[in-house]
Amino acid sequence: MFLLGEAFLGFCAIIATALTLFPILFDVSPTTGQALETCQWIIIGLFAAEYALALFFATERKAFLRNPWRLVDLATIAIPIATVIPSISSTLRSSPILRLVRLIRVVTMGVRASGAVVREGVRQSTAKTVTGPTQVRLLRGGKGAAKVDVSWQEFLHWVRAPGAEWYHVSNPSPTDLAQIAATAGIPESLLKTHLLGTGYPHIETLGRYAGLFVWLPEQTASGKIERHGVFLLIGADSLLSFSTQPTNLLAASDGNAVDLAYAALPFAGRMTCQLLRTVLAQSEKLSGYFERELHALEEVPVRDSREEFFERTFRLKKELAAAQSDLWRLKSLLGELADQRTKIPGTDEVHATAEFRRLASDADFLYETIINIREEVLSLIDLHLNIVSFDMNRVMRVLAVVSVLGLIPSVIGGLFGMNLADNPWPFTLPQVAFSVCLGMIVALYLFFIKGWLR
Repeated sequence: MFLLGEAFLGFCAIIATALTLFPILFDVSPTTGQALETCQWIIIGLFAAEYALALFFATERKAFLRNPWRLVDLATIAIPIATVIPSISSTLRSSPILRLVRLIRVVTMGVRASGAVVREGVRQSTAKTVTGPTQVRLLRGGKGAAKVDVSWQEFLHWVRAPGAEWYHVSNPSPTDLAQIAATAGIPESLLKTHLLGTGYPHIETLGRYAGLFVWLPEQTASGKIERHGVFLLIGADSLLSFSTQPTNLLAASDGNAVDLAYAALPFAGRMTCQLLRTVLAQSEKLSGYFERELHALEEVPVRDSREEFFERTFRLKKELAAAQSDLWRLKSLLGELADQRTKIPGTDEVHATAEFRRLASDADFLYETIINIREEVLSLIDLHLNIVSFDMNRVMRVLAVVSVLGLIPSVIGGLFGMNLADNPWPFTLPQVAFSVCLGMIVALYLFFIKGWLR
């Protein structure tokens, strides 16, 4: 917690370092030296106030005091204060010791300033990874299905004896995953590996369960596209899913909205197919968004390419690459299920094979659509880049023409000088002016013939 702002304190540390070095490197008057010392004490006072307030508001003060960076903060405060304590200041009157203390102050302030960037990056990284408390929701199967929040103890009771229900856990901590794994009788490393240590859709048999990982794409209200990783443990008649962040996409997998084509499948297989259908439906929505974005970019005149255009196109290319990769793995996964190379526990082979083949066909179509959109975006980027390069070449040609035209009078003026009256050259000023103009006209004509002036 940095109450005064890490950037501001880092700047103050840089100023304090400069103020400490200034009287060492330059001869200053007593008045100037006193002013520099006063400024340093003001900065040290700011550090002390920030340290005291941060310590007061810290949730874990022992961890706060043991933090290496906070030890540096304490040193930047304690060392200058020690120099004004009467019992210590008398010892520091010696010039060598005083210089050593100033050098230590420079080092501590320098470390404090250099650590600003590191700590700011750590702070932002920590802010991005904090997603909130663990949430558990229940989706009951059958008619009248509903999603409700449940307590942790109720959820663990279900894990011991799972039934025809779907529980979803959002934001699980490592401790939560360990407790779930111990209760379910599965290795803890299994959950962590498939939820936190994977980056592509896949499915594999995990004892009496089938483990399935998919990316659920979602477009926020601001237009930003987010990908939520969901790991499912599919049992014979139960479904347990995990996600590192809350997602609203599971609402589309509500038991009331299950496709009639999945009615012959058991609960776990039916809801798995519905969730995969949800992934494809969201991917289809995204492909529509990508097409609209592509058409909007195509309307931008090629002569008006700006930084905003390239920012939009490169961001779109990145999102298309992610969607293409996810769909390629997803259609392979669905093909594996359709060919019965991996089976979902408790599903009927006849009905499951037909449904997975249909889903695989839809995924293949979306995959080809995303590829076509991405190729069109790449072509559009190439077009604008070529136009920009062509315009740049035109500018360079104009500069080359101007440089050559200016070179002719410069060379002649350097040879003959500014005054021809007292020079041994048998030329008059009109003759020189005529030669210069003729040379420039000939040069212009040659450039025109080459097409540089068109």
